[in-house]
This record gives sequence, C-alpha cells and structure tokens, in this order.
Amino acid sequence: MQTNPYQLPTLPPLRSKVGLGLLGAIALSGVGLFWIVRSTMAPSPPPAVVKIQPLVVKTEVVTTNAVAGTQTLTGTVEPLESVTVTSRVMGLIARLPVQEGDRVRAGQVVAVIDVKDIQAQRDQSIASIYQAQAGVTGAQATQTQAIASVAQSNAQRAQAEARQQEAQAQQQEAEADLANALLNQQRMAKLRQAGAVSQVQLDDANTRVALIQAQIQRAKAGVNQARRGIEQAQAIIDQSQAQIRQANASVTQAQAQVRQAQASQEQAIANLDYGTVTAPFDAVVTRRHTEVGAMAGMGQQLLTLESVDRLRLSVGVPESAIAQVQIGQRVRVRFDALQRTLTGRLSQIIPSADPISRNFRVKISLPAGPGVMPGMFGRLELNAAQRSTLQIPQSAIVERTGVKGIFQVQGDHAVFHPVTLGKPQGERVEVFAGVKQGSRIILNPPANLTEHTPLRLGPA
Repeated sequence: MQTNPYQLPTLPPLRSKVGLGLLGAIALSGVGLFWIVRSTMAPSPPPAVVKIQPLVVKTEVVTTNAVAGTQTLTGTVEPLESVTVTSRVMGLIARLPVQEGDRVRAGQVVAVIDVKDIQAQRDQSIASIYQAQAGVTGAQATQTQAIASVAQSNAQRAQAEARQQEAQAQQQEAEADLANALLNQQRMAKLRQAGAVSQVQLDDANTRVALIQAQIQRAKAGVNQARRGIEQAQAIIDQSQAQIRQANASVTQAQAQVRQAQASQEQAIANLDYGTVTAPFDAVVTRRHTEVGAMAGMGQQLLTLESVDRLRLSVGVPESAIAQVQIGQRVRVRFDALQRTLTGRLSQIIPSADPISRNFRVKISLPAGPGVMPGMFGRLELNAAQRSTLQIPQSAIVERTGVKGIFQVQGDHAVFHPVTLGKPQGERVEVFAGVKQGSRIILNPPANLTEHTPLRLGPA
C-alpha cells in the first residue's frame, strides 16, 4: 500500500495532560511543516499564450486560358538609306564642315577638296582644244587644195582626151585621103608611062601622097601627145586623190583630237564640281572617316550618312514561319529599350534563305517615332495558332530578395513559391513554372505577409 509522504505518523494515545499538550504541539508543528513543504514543492503556473490573429486575404484559383499564339523573332533596326560618301577626285581635304551626329539636308555641302591641280588640267585641255582645232583647219586646207588639184587635173585630162580624139579623127581622115592619093598616084604613073599625062601631073600626085603621109604622122604625133597628156593628168588626179584621202584622215584625226581635248575639258570641269561633295539625301552623319588636311584619293571614304527618319527592322525568319508573312502585312515590333510597341508594314522578303541558318531575311518598314535609332534591338511578333496556358493576375506577383514569385495558400498558411513568367496578356501574365492548375494564390499580398502566416480567406 502506497503511503502519503505528507501524512503525519500515528502516535499512541496519551492519558496524561502532559501527553495531550505534547501531542497538540506536535500536531501544530506537523501542520506548519506540511504547508511549508507543499509551498516549496507545488509547480509554477503556465505562462500566458498570445493568440495570433489570421490575416484576411483575397485569393484566386489558377486556371488555364486559351491565348493567341505568337512567335517572337529578334532583329536590328537599320536605315532605309545608308551611304558612305567617297571622293571622286584626288586632292587635299580643305573643309569638313559637319561633325558626327549632325543632321544634313539633301544637297548640303559636307566636304570640300582642293582641286587646283584639276584647274590646271582644265586649262591644259582648253589649250589642247585650240591646238587640235588648228590642226583641223590645216588638214581641211590641205583637203581643199587636193580637191582643187583633182578638179584641175580632171579638166586637163578632159582637154587631152579631146585633143586625142581630134588627132585620131585627123589621122583617120588623112589615112582615107592617103588611100585615094595612092590610087591617083598609081593611075598617074601608068598614064605617064603611056604618055597620057605630063610629068608635072605625076609629080603633083606624088607630092599629094607625101603631104598626106606627113599629115598622118602629125596626127599620130598629136594622138600620142594627147595620150601622154591624159596619162599625166591621170597621174596628177591619182596623186591629188591620195592627198585628199590623206587630208581626210588628217581632218578626222584632228577632229578626234578636238573631241578628246573637249572631253578632257568636260572631265576637268566635272572634277572641279566633284571637289564639292554634297549630301545625296536628308540624313545624319554617323561617322567621319578622315580629317581636314588629309590626302583624298579616288574612292577615299569621307563620311557615312544614314537616314534616321526612314527606318526598317531587319529580321531573320525561319523557313518554318515564312508562310506566315507576306508583303504589306501589318506586324507588331517591340522595343525593350523604349518599352514601346510599334506597328510596322512588311515591305520586303528576300527570296533566298541563308544556307546555314535557313532563315529568310525580312524587312519591316517602321513608322517615324521618337527614340527609335539605327542599330537598336527589336522583337517581331508573329501571330500563330491559339494555345492553352496558365495565367495569373499580375497583382499576385511579389518580389522577395530579388526573386519574383507568388504566395500560395496551403492549408491555412501562406507559402512563397518562385515562378517563371512569360508574356503579359493585359492584366494577367503567362506563367511557365512555380504554380499548377487549381492552386489557390493570394491577390495583392500585403507587405507584412511572410512564410507560414495564418490566413483567413476573404470574400472573392
């Protein structure tokens, strides 16, 4: 049987008063000792517990939504017009009146080249023109003289031919007379032998034959002389025609020299104009390739000009998406640096893919807008088929220690979950990881919301 440690021992009864007094004293002592021991051995009262009130929050259940599919392609802004202005003449650069970043107008002087050497070439070409024109004049005079000589020789040949014909006619007539004279001479000789005529008549017949024969000889001599005259005139004609051909060649050569000298003059004048370099269109100077005092040669780069008011985005479109683009199509272009989205027009598709990347080069004309400059990074957004995706309100997103996430309700407490976000869709944003469909998340989390904070769901 278990004993009580606080129970007093049982004493035998005393019959004397002394015993009763002693017993009362012992009893009182025992009671006092009991209370003293109890006060020292009793446990201390428990500490007061502070009850934390749950935080009332508004929540939403994560669901999937169908969104229009998009494909984002990156590209670079480039000027519609870009040119590196070069020198077309050789000379020292006398002036470069523009600096990098300056705006220039079409026709504005952007460089001046010293063209004193070209001025000397122009003067020399003018002198060459005068010399060549003098050569033309001399060759034409020789040509005229040769033509006159041909005409004169033709006249002389005509005269000689006339004399030849006349001498030949005289010769033919004399030969006819000679035949008659010879017959008469033979008849007279026979008659003289017969004594029918006198010797004088025979002598007359002989004399007539001799005269006619002399006339024939003179006619032959005339024919020969006329033939020689014809040959001599023909020789002069041939010589004069050769002179004419030579004079024609000289005239042609001299005229070619004139044209060459004139071309040199025109080239020199044009080169003088090339000494003043002007902007071909409204642009901005993006680079100076040289400085004043430098020697400029043919094709020397001077300045680079770009039109910053007419820009386009150059994008490589993969062959899998090329069917989604067409000339004239309106597309959205996002500029992260400007936090702006512009609507551009697809203006050009290069119909040849890069053999390595299999991308087609596409150009999108951009509207004029502040801040957009050549070389900037842009994102082309192409529409694709609809897709199902998880979306959460942007008001549910918080940042803790540099990490974006959401507070999810688990039981009656809040738990922080980092999330991977996608593209915003109005007031909602696509989420790729960190939350599942059906999860309950806290909207507009208060600043004092921490891990494992007790929650009480408020009205939806």
